[in-house]
Amino acid sequence: MSTARVRVRLDTAKFSAAIKKGSRRGMYAAMDHLGTISKEQVPLRDGPLRDSGNASVSADGKTGCYSYDTTYAIPQHEHTEFQHQRGRKAKYLEDPVNDKAVQNEMLELLAKECRKEF
Repeated sequence: MSTARVRVRLDTAKFSAAIKKGSRRGMYAAMDHLGTISKEQVPLRDGPLRDSGNASVSADGKTGCYSYDTTYAIPQHEHTEFQHQRGRKAKYLEDPVNDKAVQNEMLELLAKECRKEF
């Protein structure tokens, strides 16, 4: 019986740089997707709340954020007793974040961008 040996040398610096580059792009794609889903639910009258949505990603690509920037973004999000147009609601950001299907879509976008680096 014979044994085969293979020696592998991994350039961890190159690997780390590729993951960082891919994860930054992927995290941005994931946050952008979250924003798209959220904008379908955000309360809408004239559009400033919807239009204030913004995706941001850390330099290392490990964290991302989607936020809305109006004085009434938090009250509209938190007050579930407010009445909204059909399809529009409070928790317009929290609900998509907690949706397993949306989470899976975001993970796939992240993975897709990382795979491009290899």
